[in-house]
Amino acid sequence: ILRQGRALLIADCGSRTNRRGSARHGRSASAYAWAAIREELADAPVADLIITRFDPDRFNGFVHLKGPRTIQRVYLPYSLYQQRGEAAHALATLAITAPAGSWSWHAARDGAALLAKLPRVCGQVLLRRQGQTIRFAGQEISVLWPCVPDAEQLTLFDSEPAANACPQWTGADPDQSDLESAVRQAVEQVMPGGWDLCRQLMAAFQTCLECLAEDGAREAENCLPAAEALANAMEALLPVRAAVQAQAQRQPELAALLDRYTAARRLAWQNRLDESSLVCALDDRLLLTGDVDQEVLDELRRSGLLEQKYKAVQAPGHGARAMLLPAAGYLIVSNGYRKGWGVRAALVRAAAGRVVCTRAYKEAGCCEYMARRACPKKCIRMGDCFKLELGAEPGRRKTKR
Repeated sequence: ILRQGRALLIADCGSRTNRRGSARHGRSASAYAWAAIREELADAPVADLIITRFDPDRFNGFVHLKGPRTIQRVYLPYSLYQQRGEAAHALATLAITAPAGSWSWHAARDGAALLAKLPRVCGQVLLRRQGQTIRFAGQEISVLWPCVPDAEQLTLFDSEPAANACPQWTGADPDQSDLESAVRQAVEQVMPGGWDLCRQLMAAFQTCLECLAEDGAREAENCLPAAEALANAMEALLPVRAAVQAQAQRQPELAALLDRYTAARRLAWQNRLDESSLVCALDDRLLLTGDVDQEVLDELRRSGLLEQKYKAVQAPGHGARAMLLPAAGYLIVSNGYRKGWGVRAALVRAAAGRVVCTRAYKEAGCCEYMARRACPKKCIRMGDCFKLELGAEPGRRKTKR
């Protein structure tokens, strides 16, 4: 949460509750992150929101916002529009095949809820790419990634320049045609016409993304019909999903088929999300990295777009990857509640300054050092919200993080 005066910018609106929503996890990091967001929104007349990655843990708090329009502008990665066909296909099929409670099901359900809600609660939707900026309280936050080739730029609403040369990280997805054909036949056997409803949801996802990209920058309300159509398409698919999942509980072969398809589709889609995250920098004070991998950071470093040192850096991937990050006075790690998201010891060891960790699961410790009982005493383990003065440009007031 960045605040300067009454201006407010939220980077990734955290969960209202954890995915499981159980009492065991109910008072973890997401609980007080969500409480802080609500408190800040109550004090601010309007706010802007950056969603660095199209992932439920980055936006499902926004889905739960109630009341009149409180968000003025929402910034999304341009790559979401660029990959709209793949996004629509992945989310629509996962809405049928993914088991309840899984990341894939929440990505599909909450993704549809997000796109359907954007036109109702925000003024503008702006898709950002390398070379553009995000304005905050008279300052400019530079967008360093994603990089989009000139031939693929959307020019209907935005005249800001973008980089010309963009490396292509993602290879072709694994061939899923035979696997998807088997899934389609299985869905049709369970409920005839079910796959047609899946195709309708694909079309609704893509239409909504196109509308938000083309019209959302002028006035998000223009996309209300597309958003309503998306919500209706998801609602129409739910009986198909329920029937398929119920049949999978009775037929192990069907359950195994759905699991194989869901795993393959999720892996391909998550890799796309990681490498196409928004990477933003407020000069040399703050770097937001989304969930990009080391290859993207190395390319930004080679291009001279990264500073040597920042006041604060948000670690990608919940701190679960050993990565070479720019030096930072504070390394901010949102590590979630799962043991598998333990912060890598190499990341802590390489941090030049203090490590601010959300301390989300006490039973496992916050990192590999804790598991080995060899803590280097570099961490600030959050028991509540942590405030940091980022400093200011000459002639400007300080901005808080």
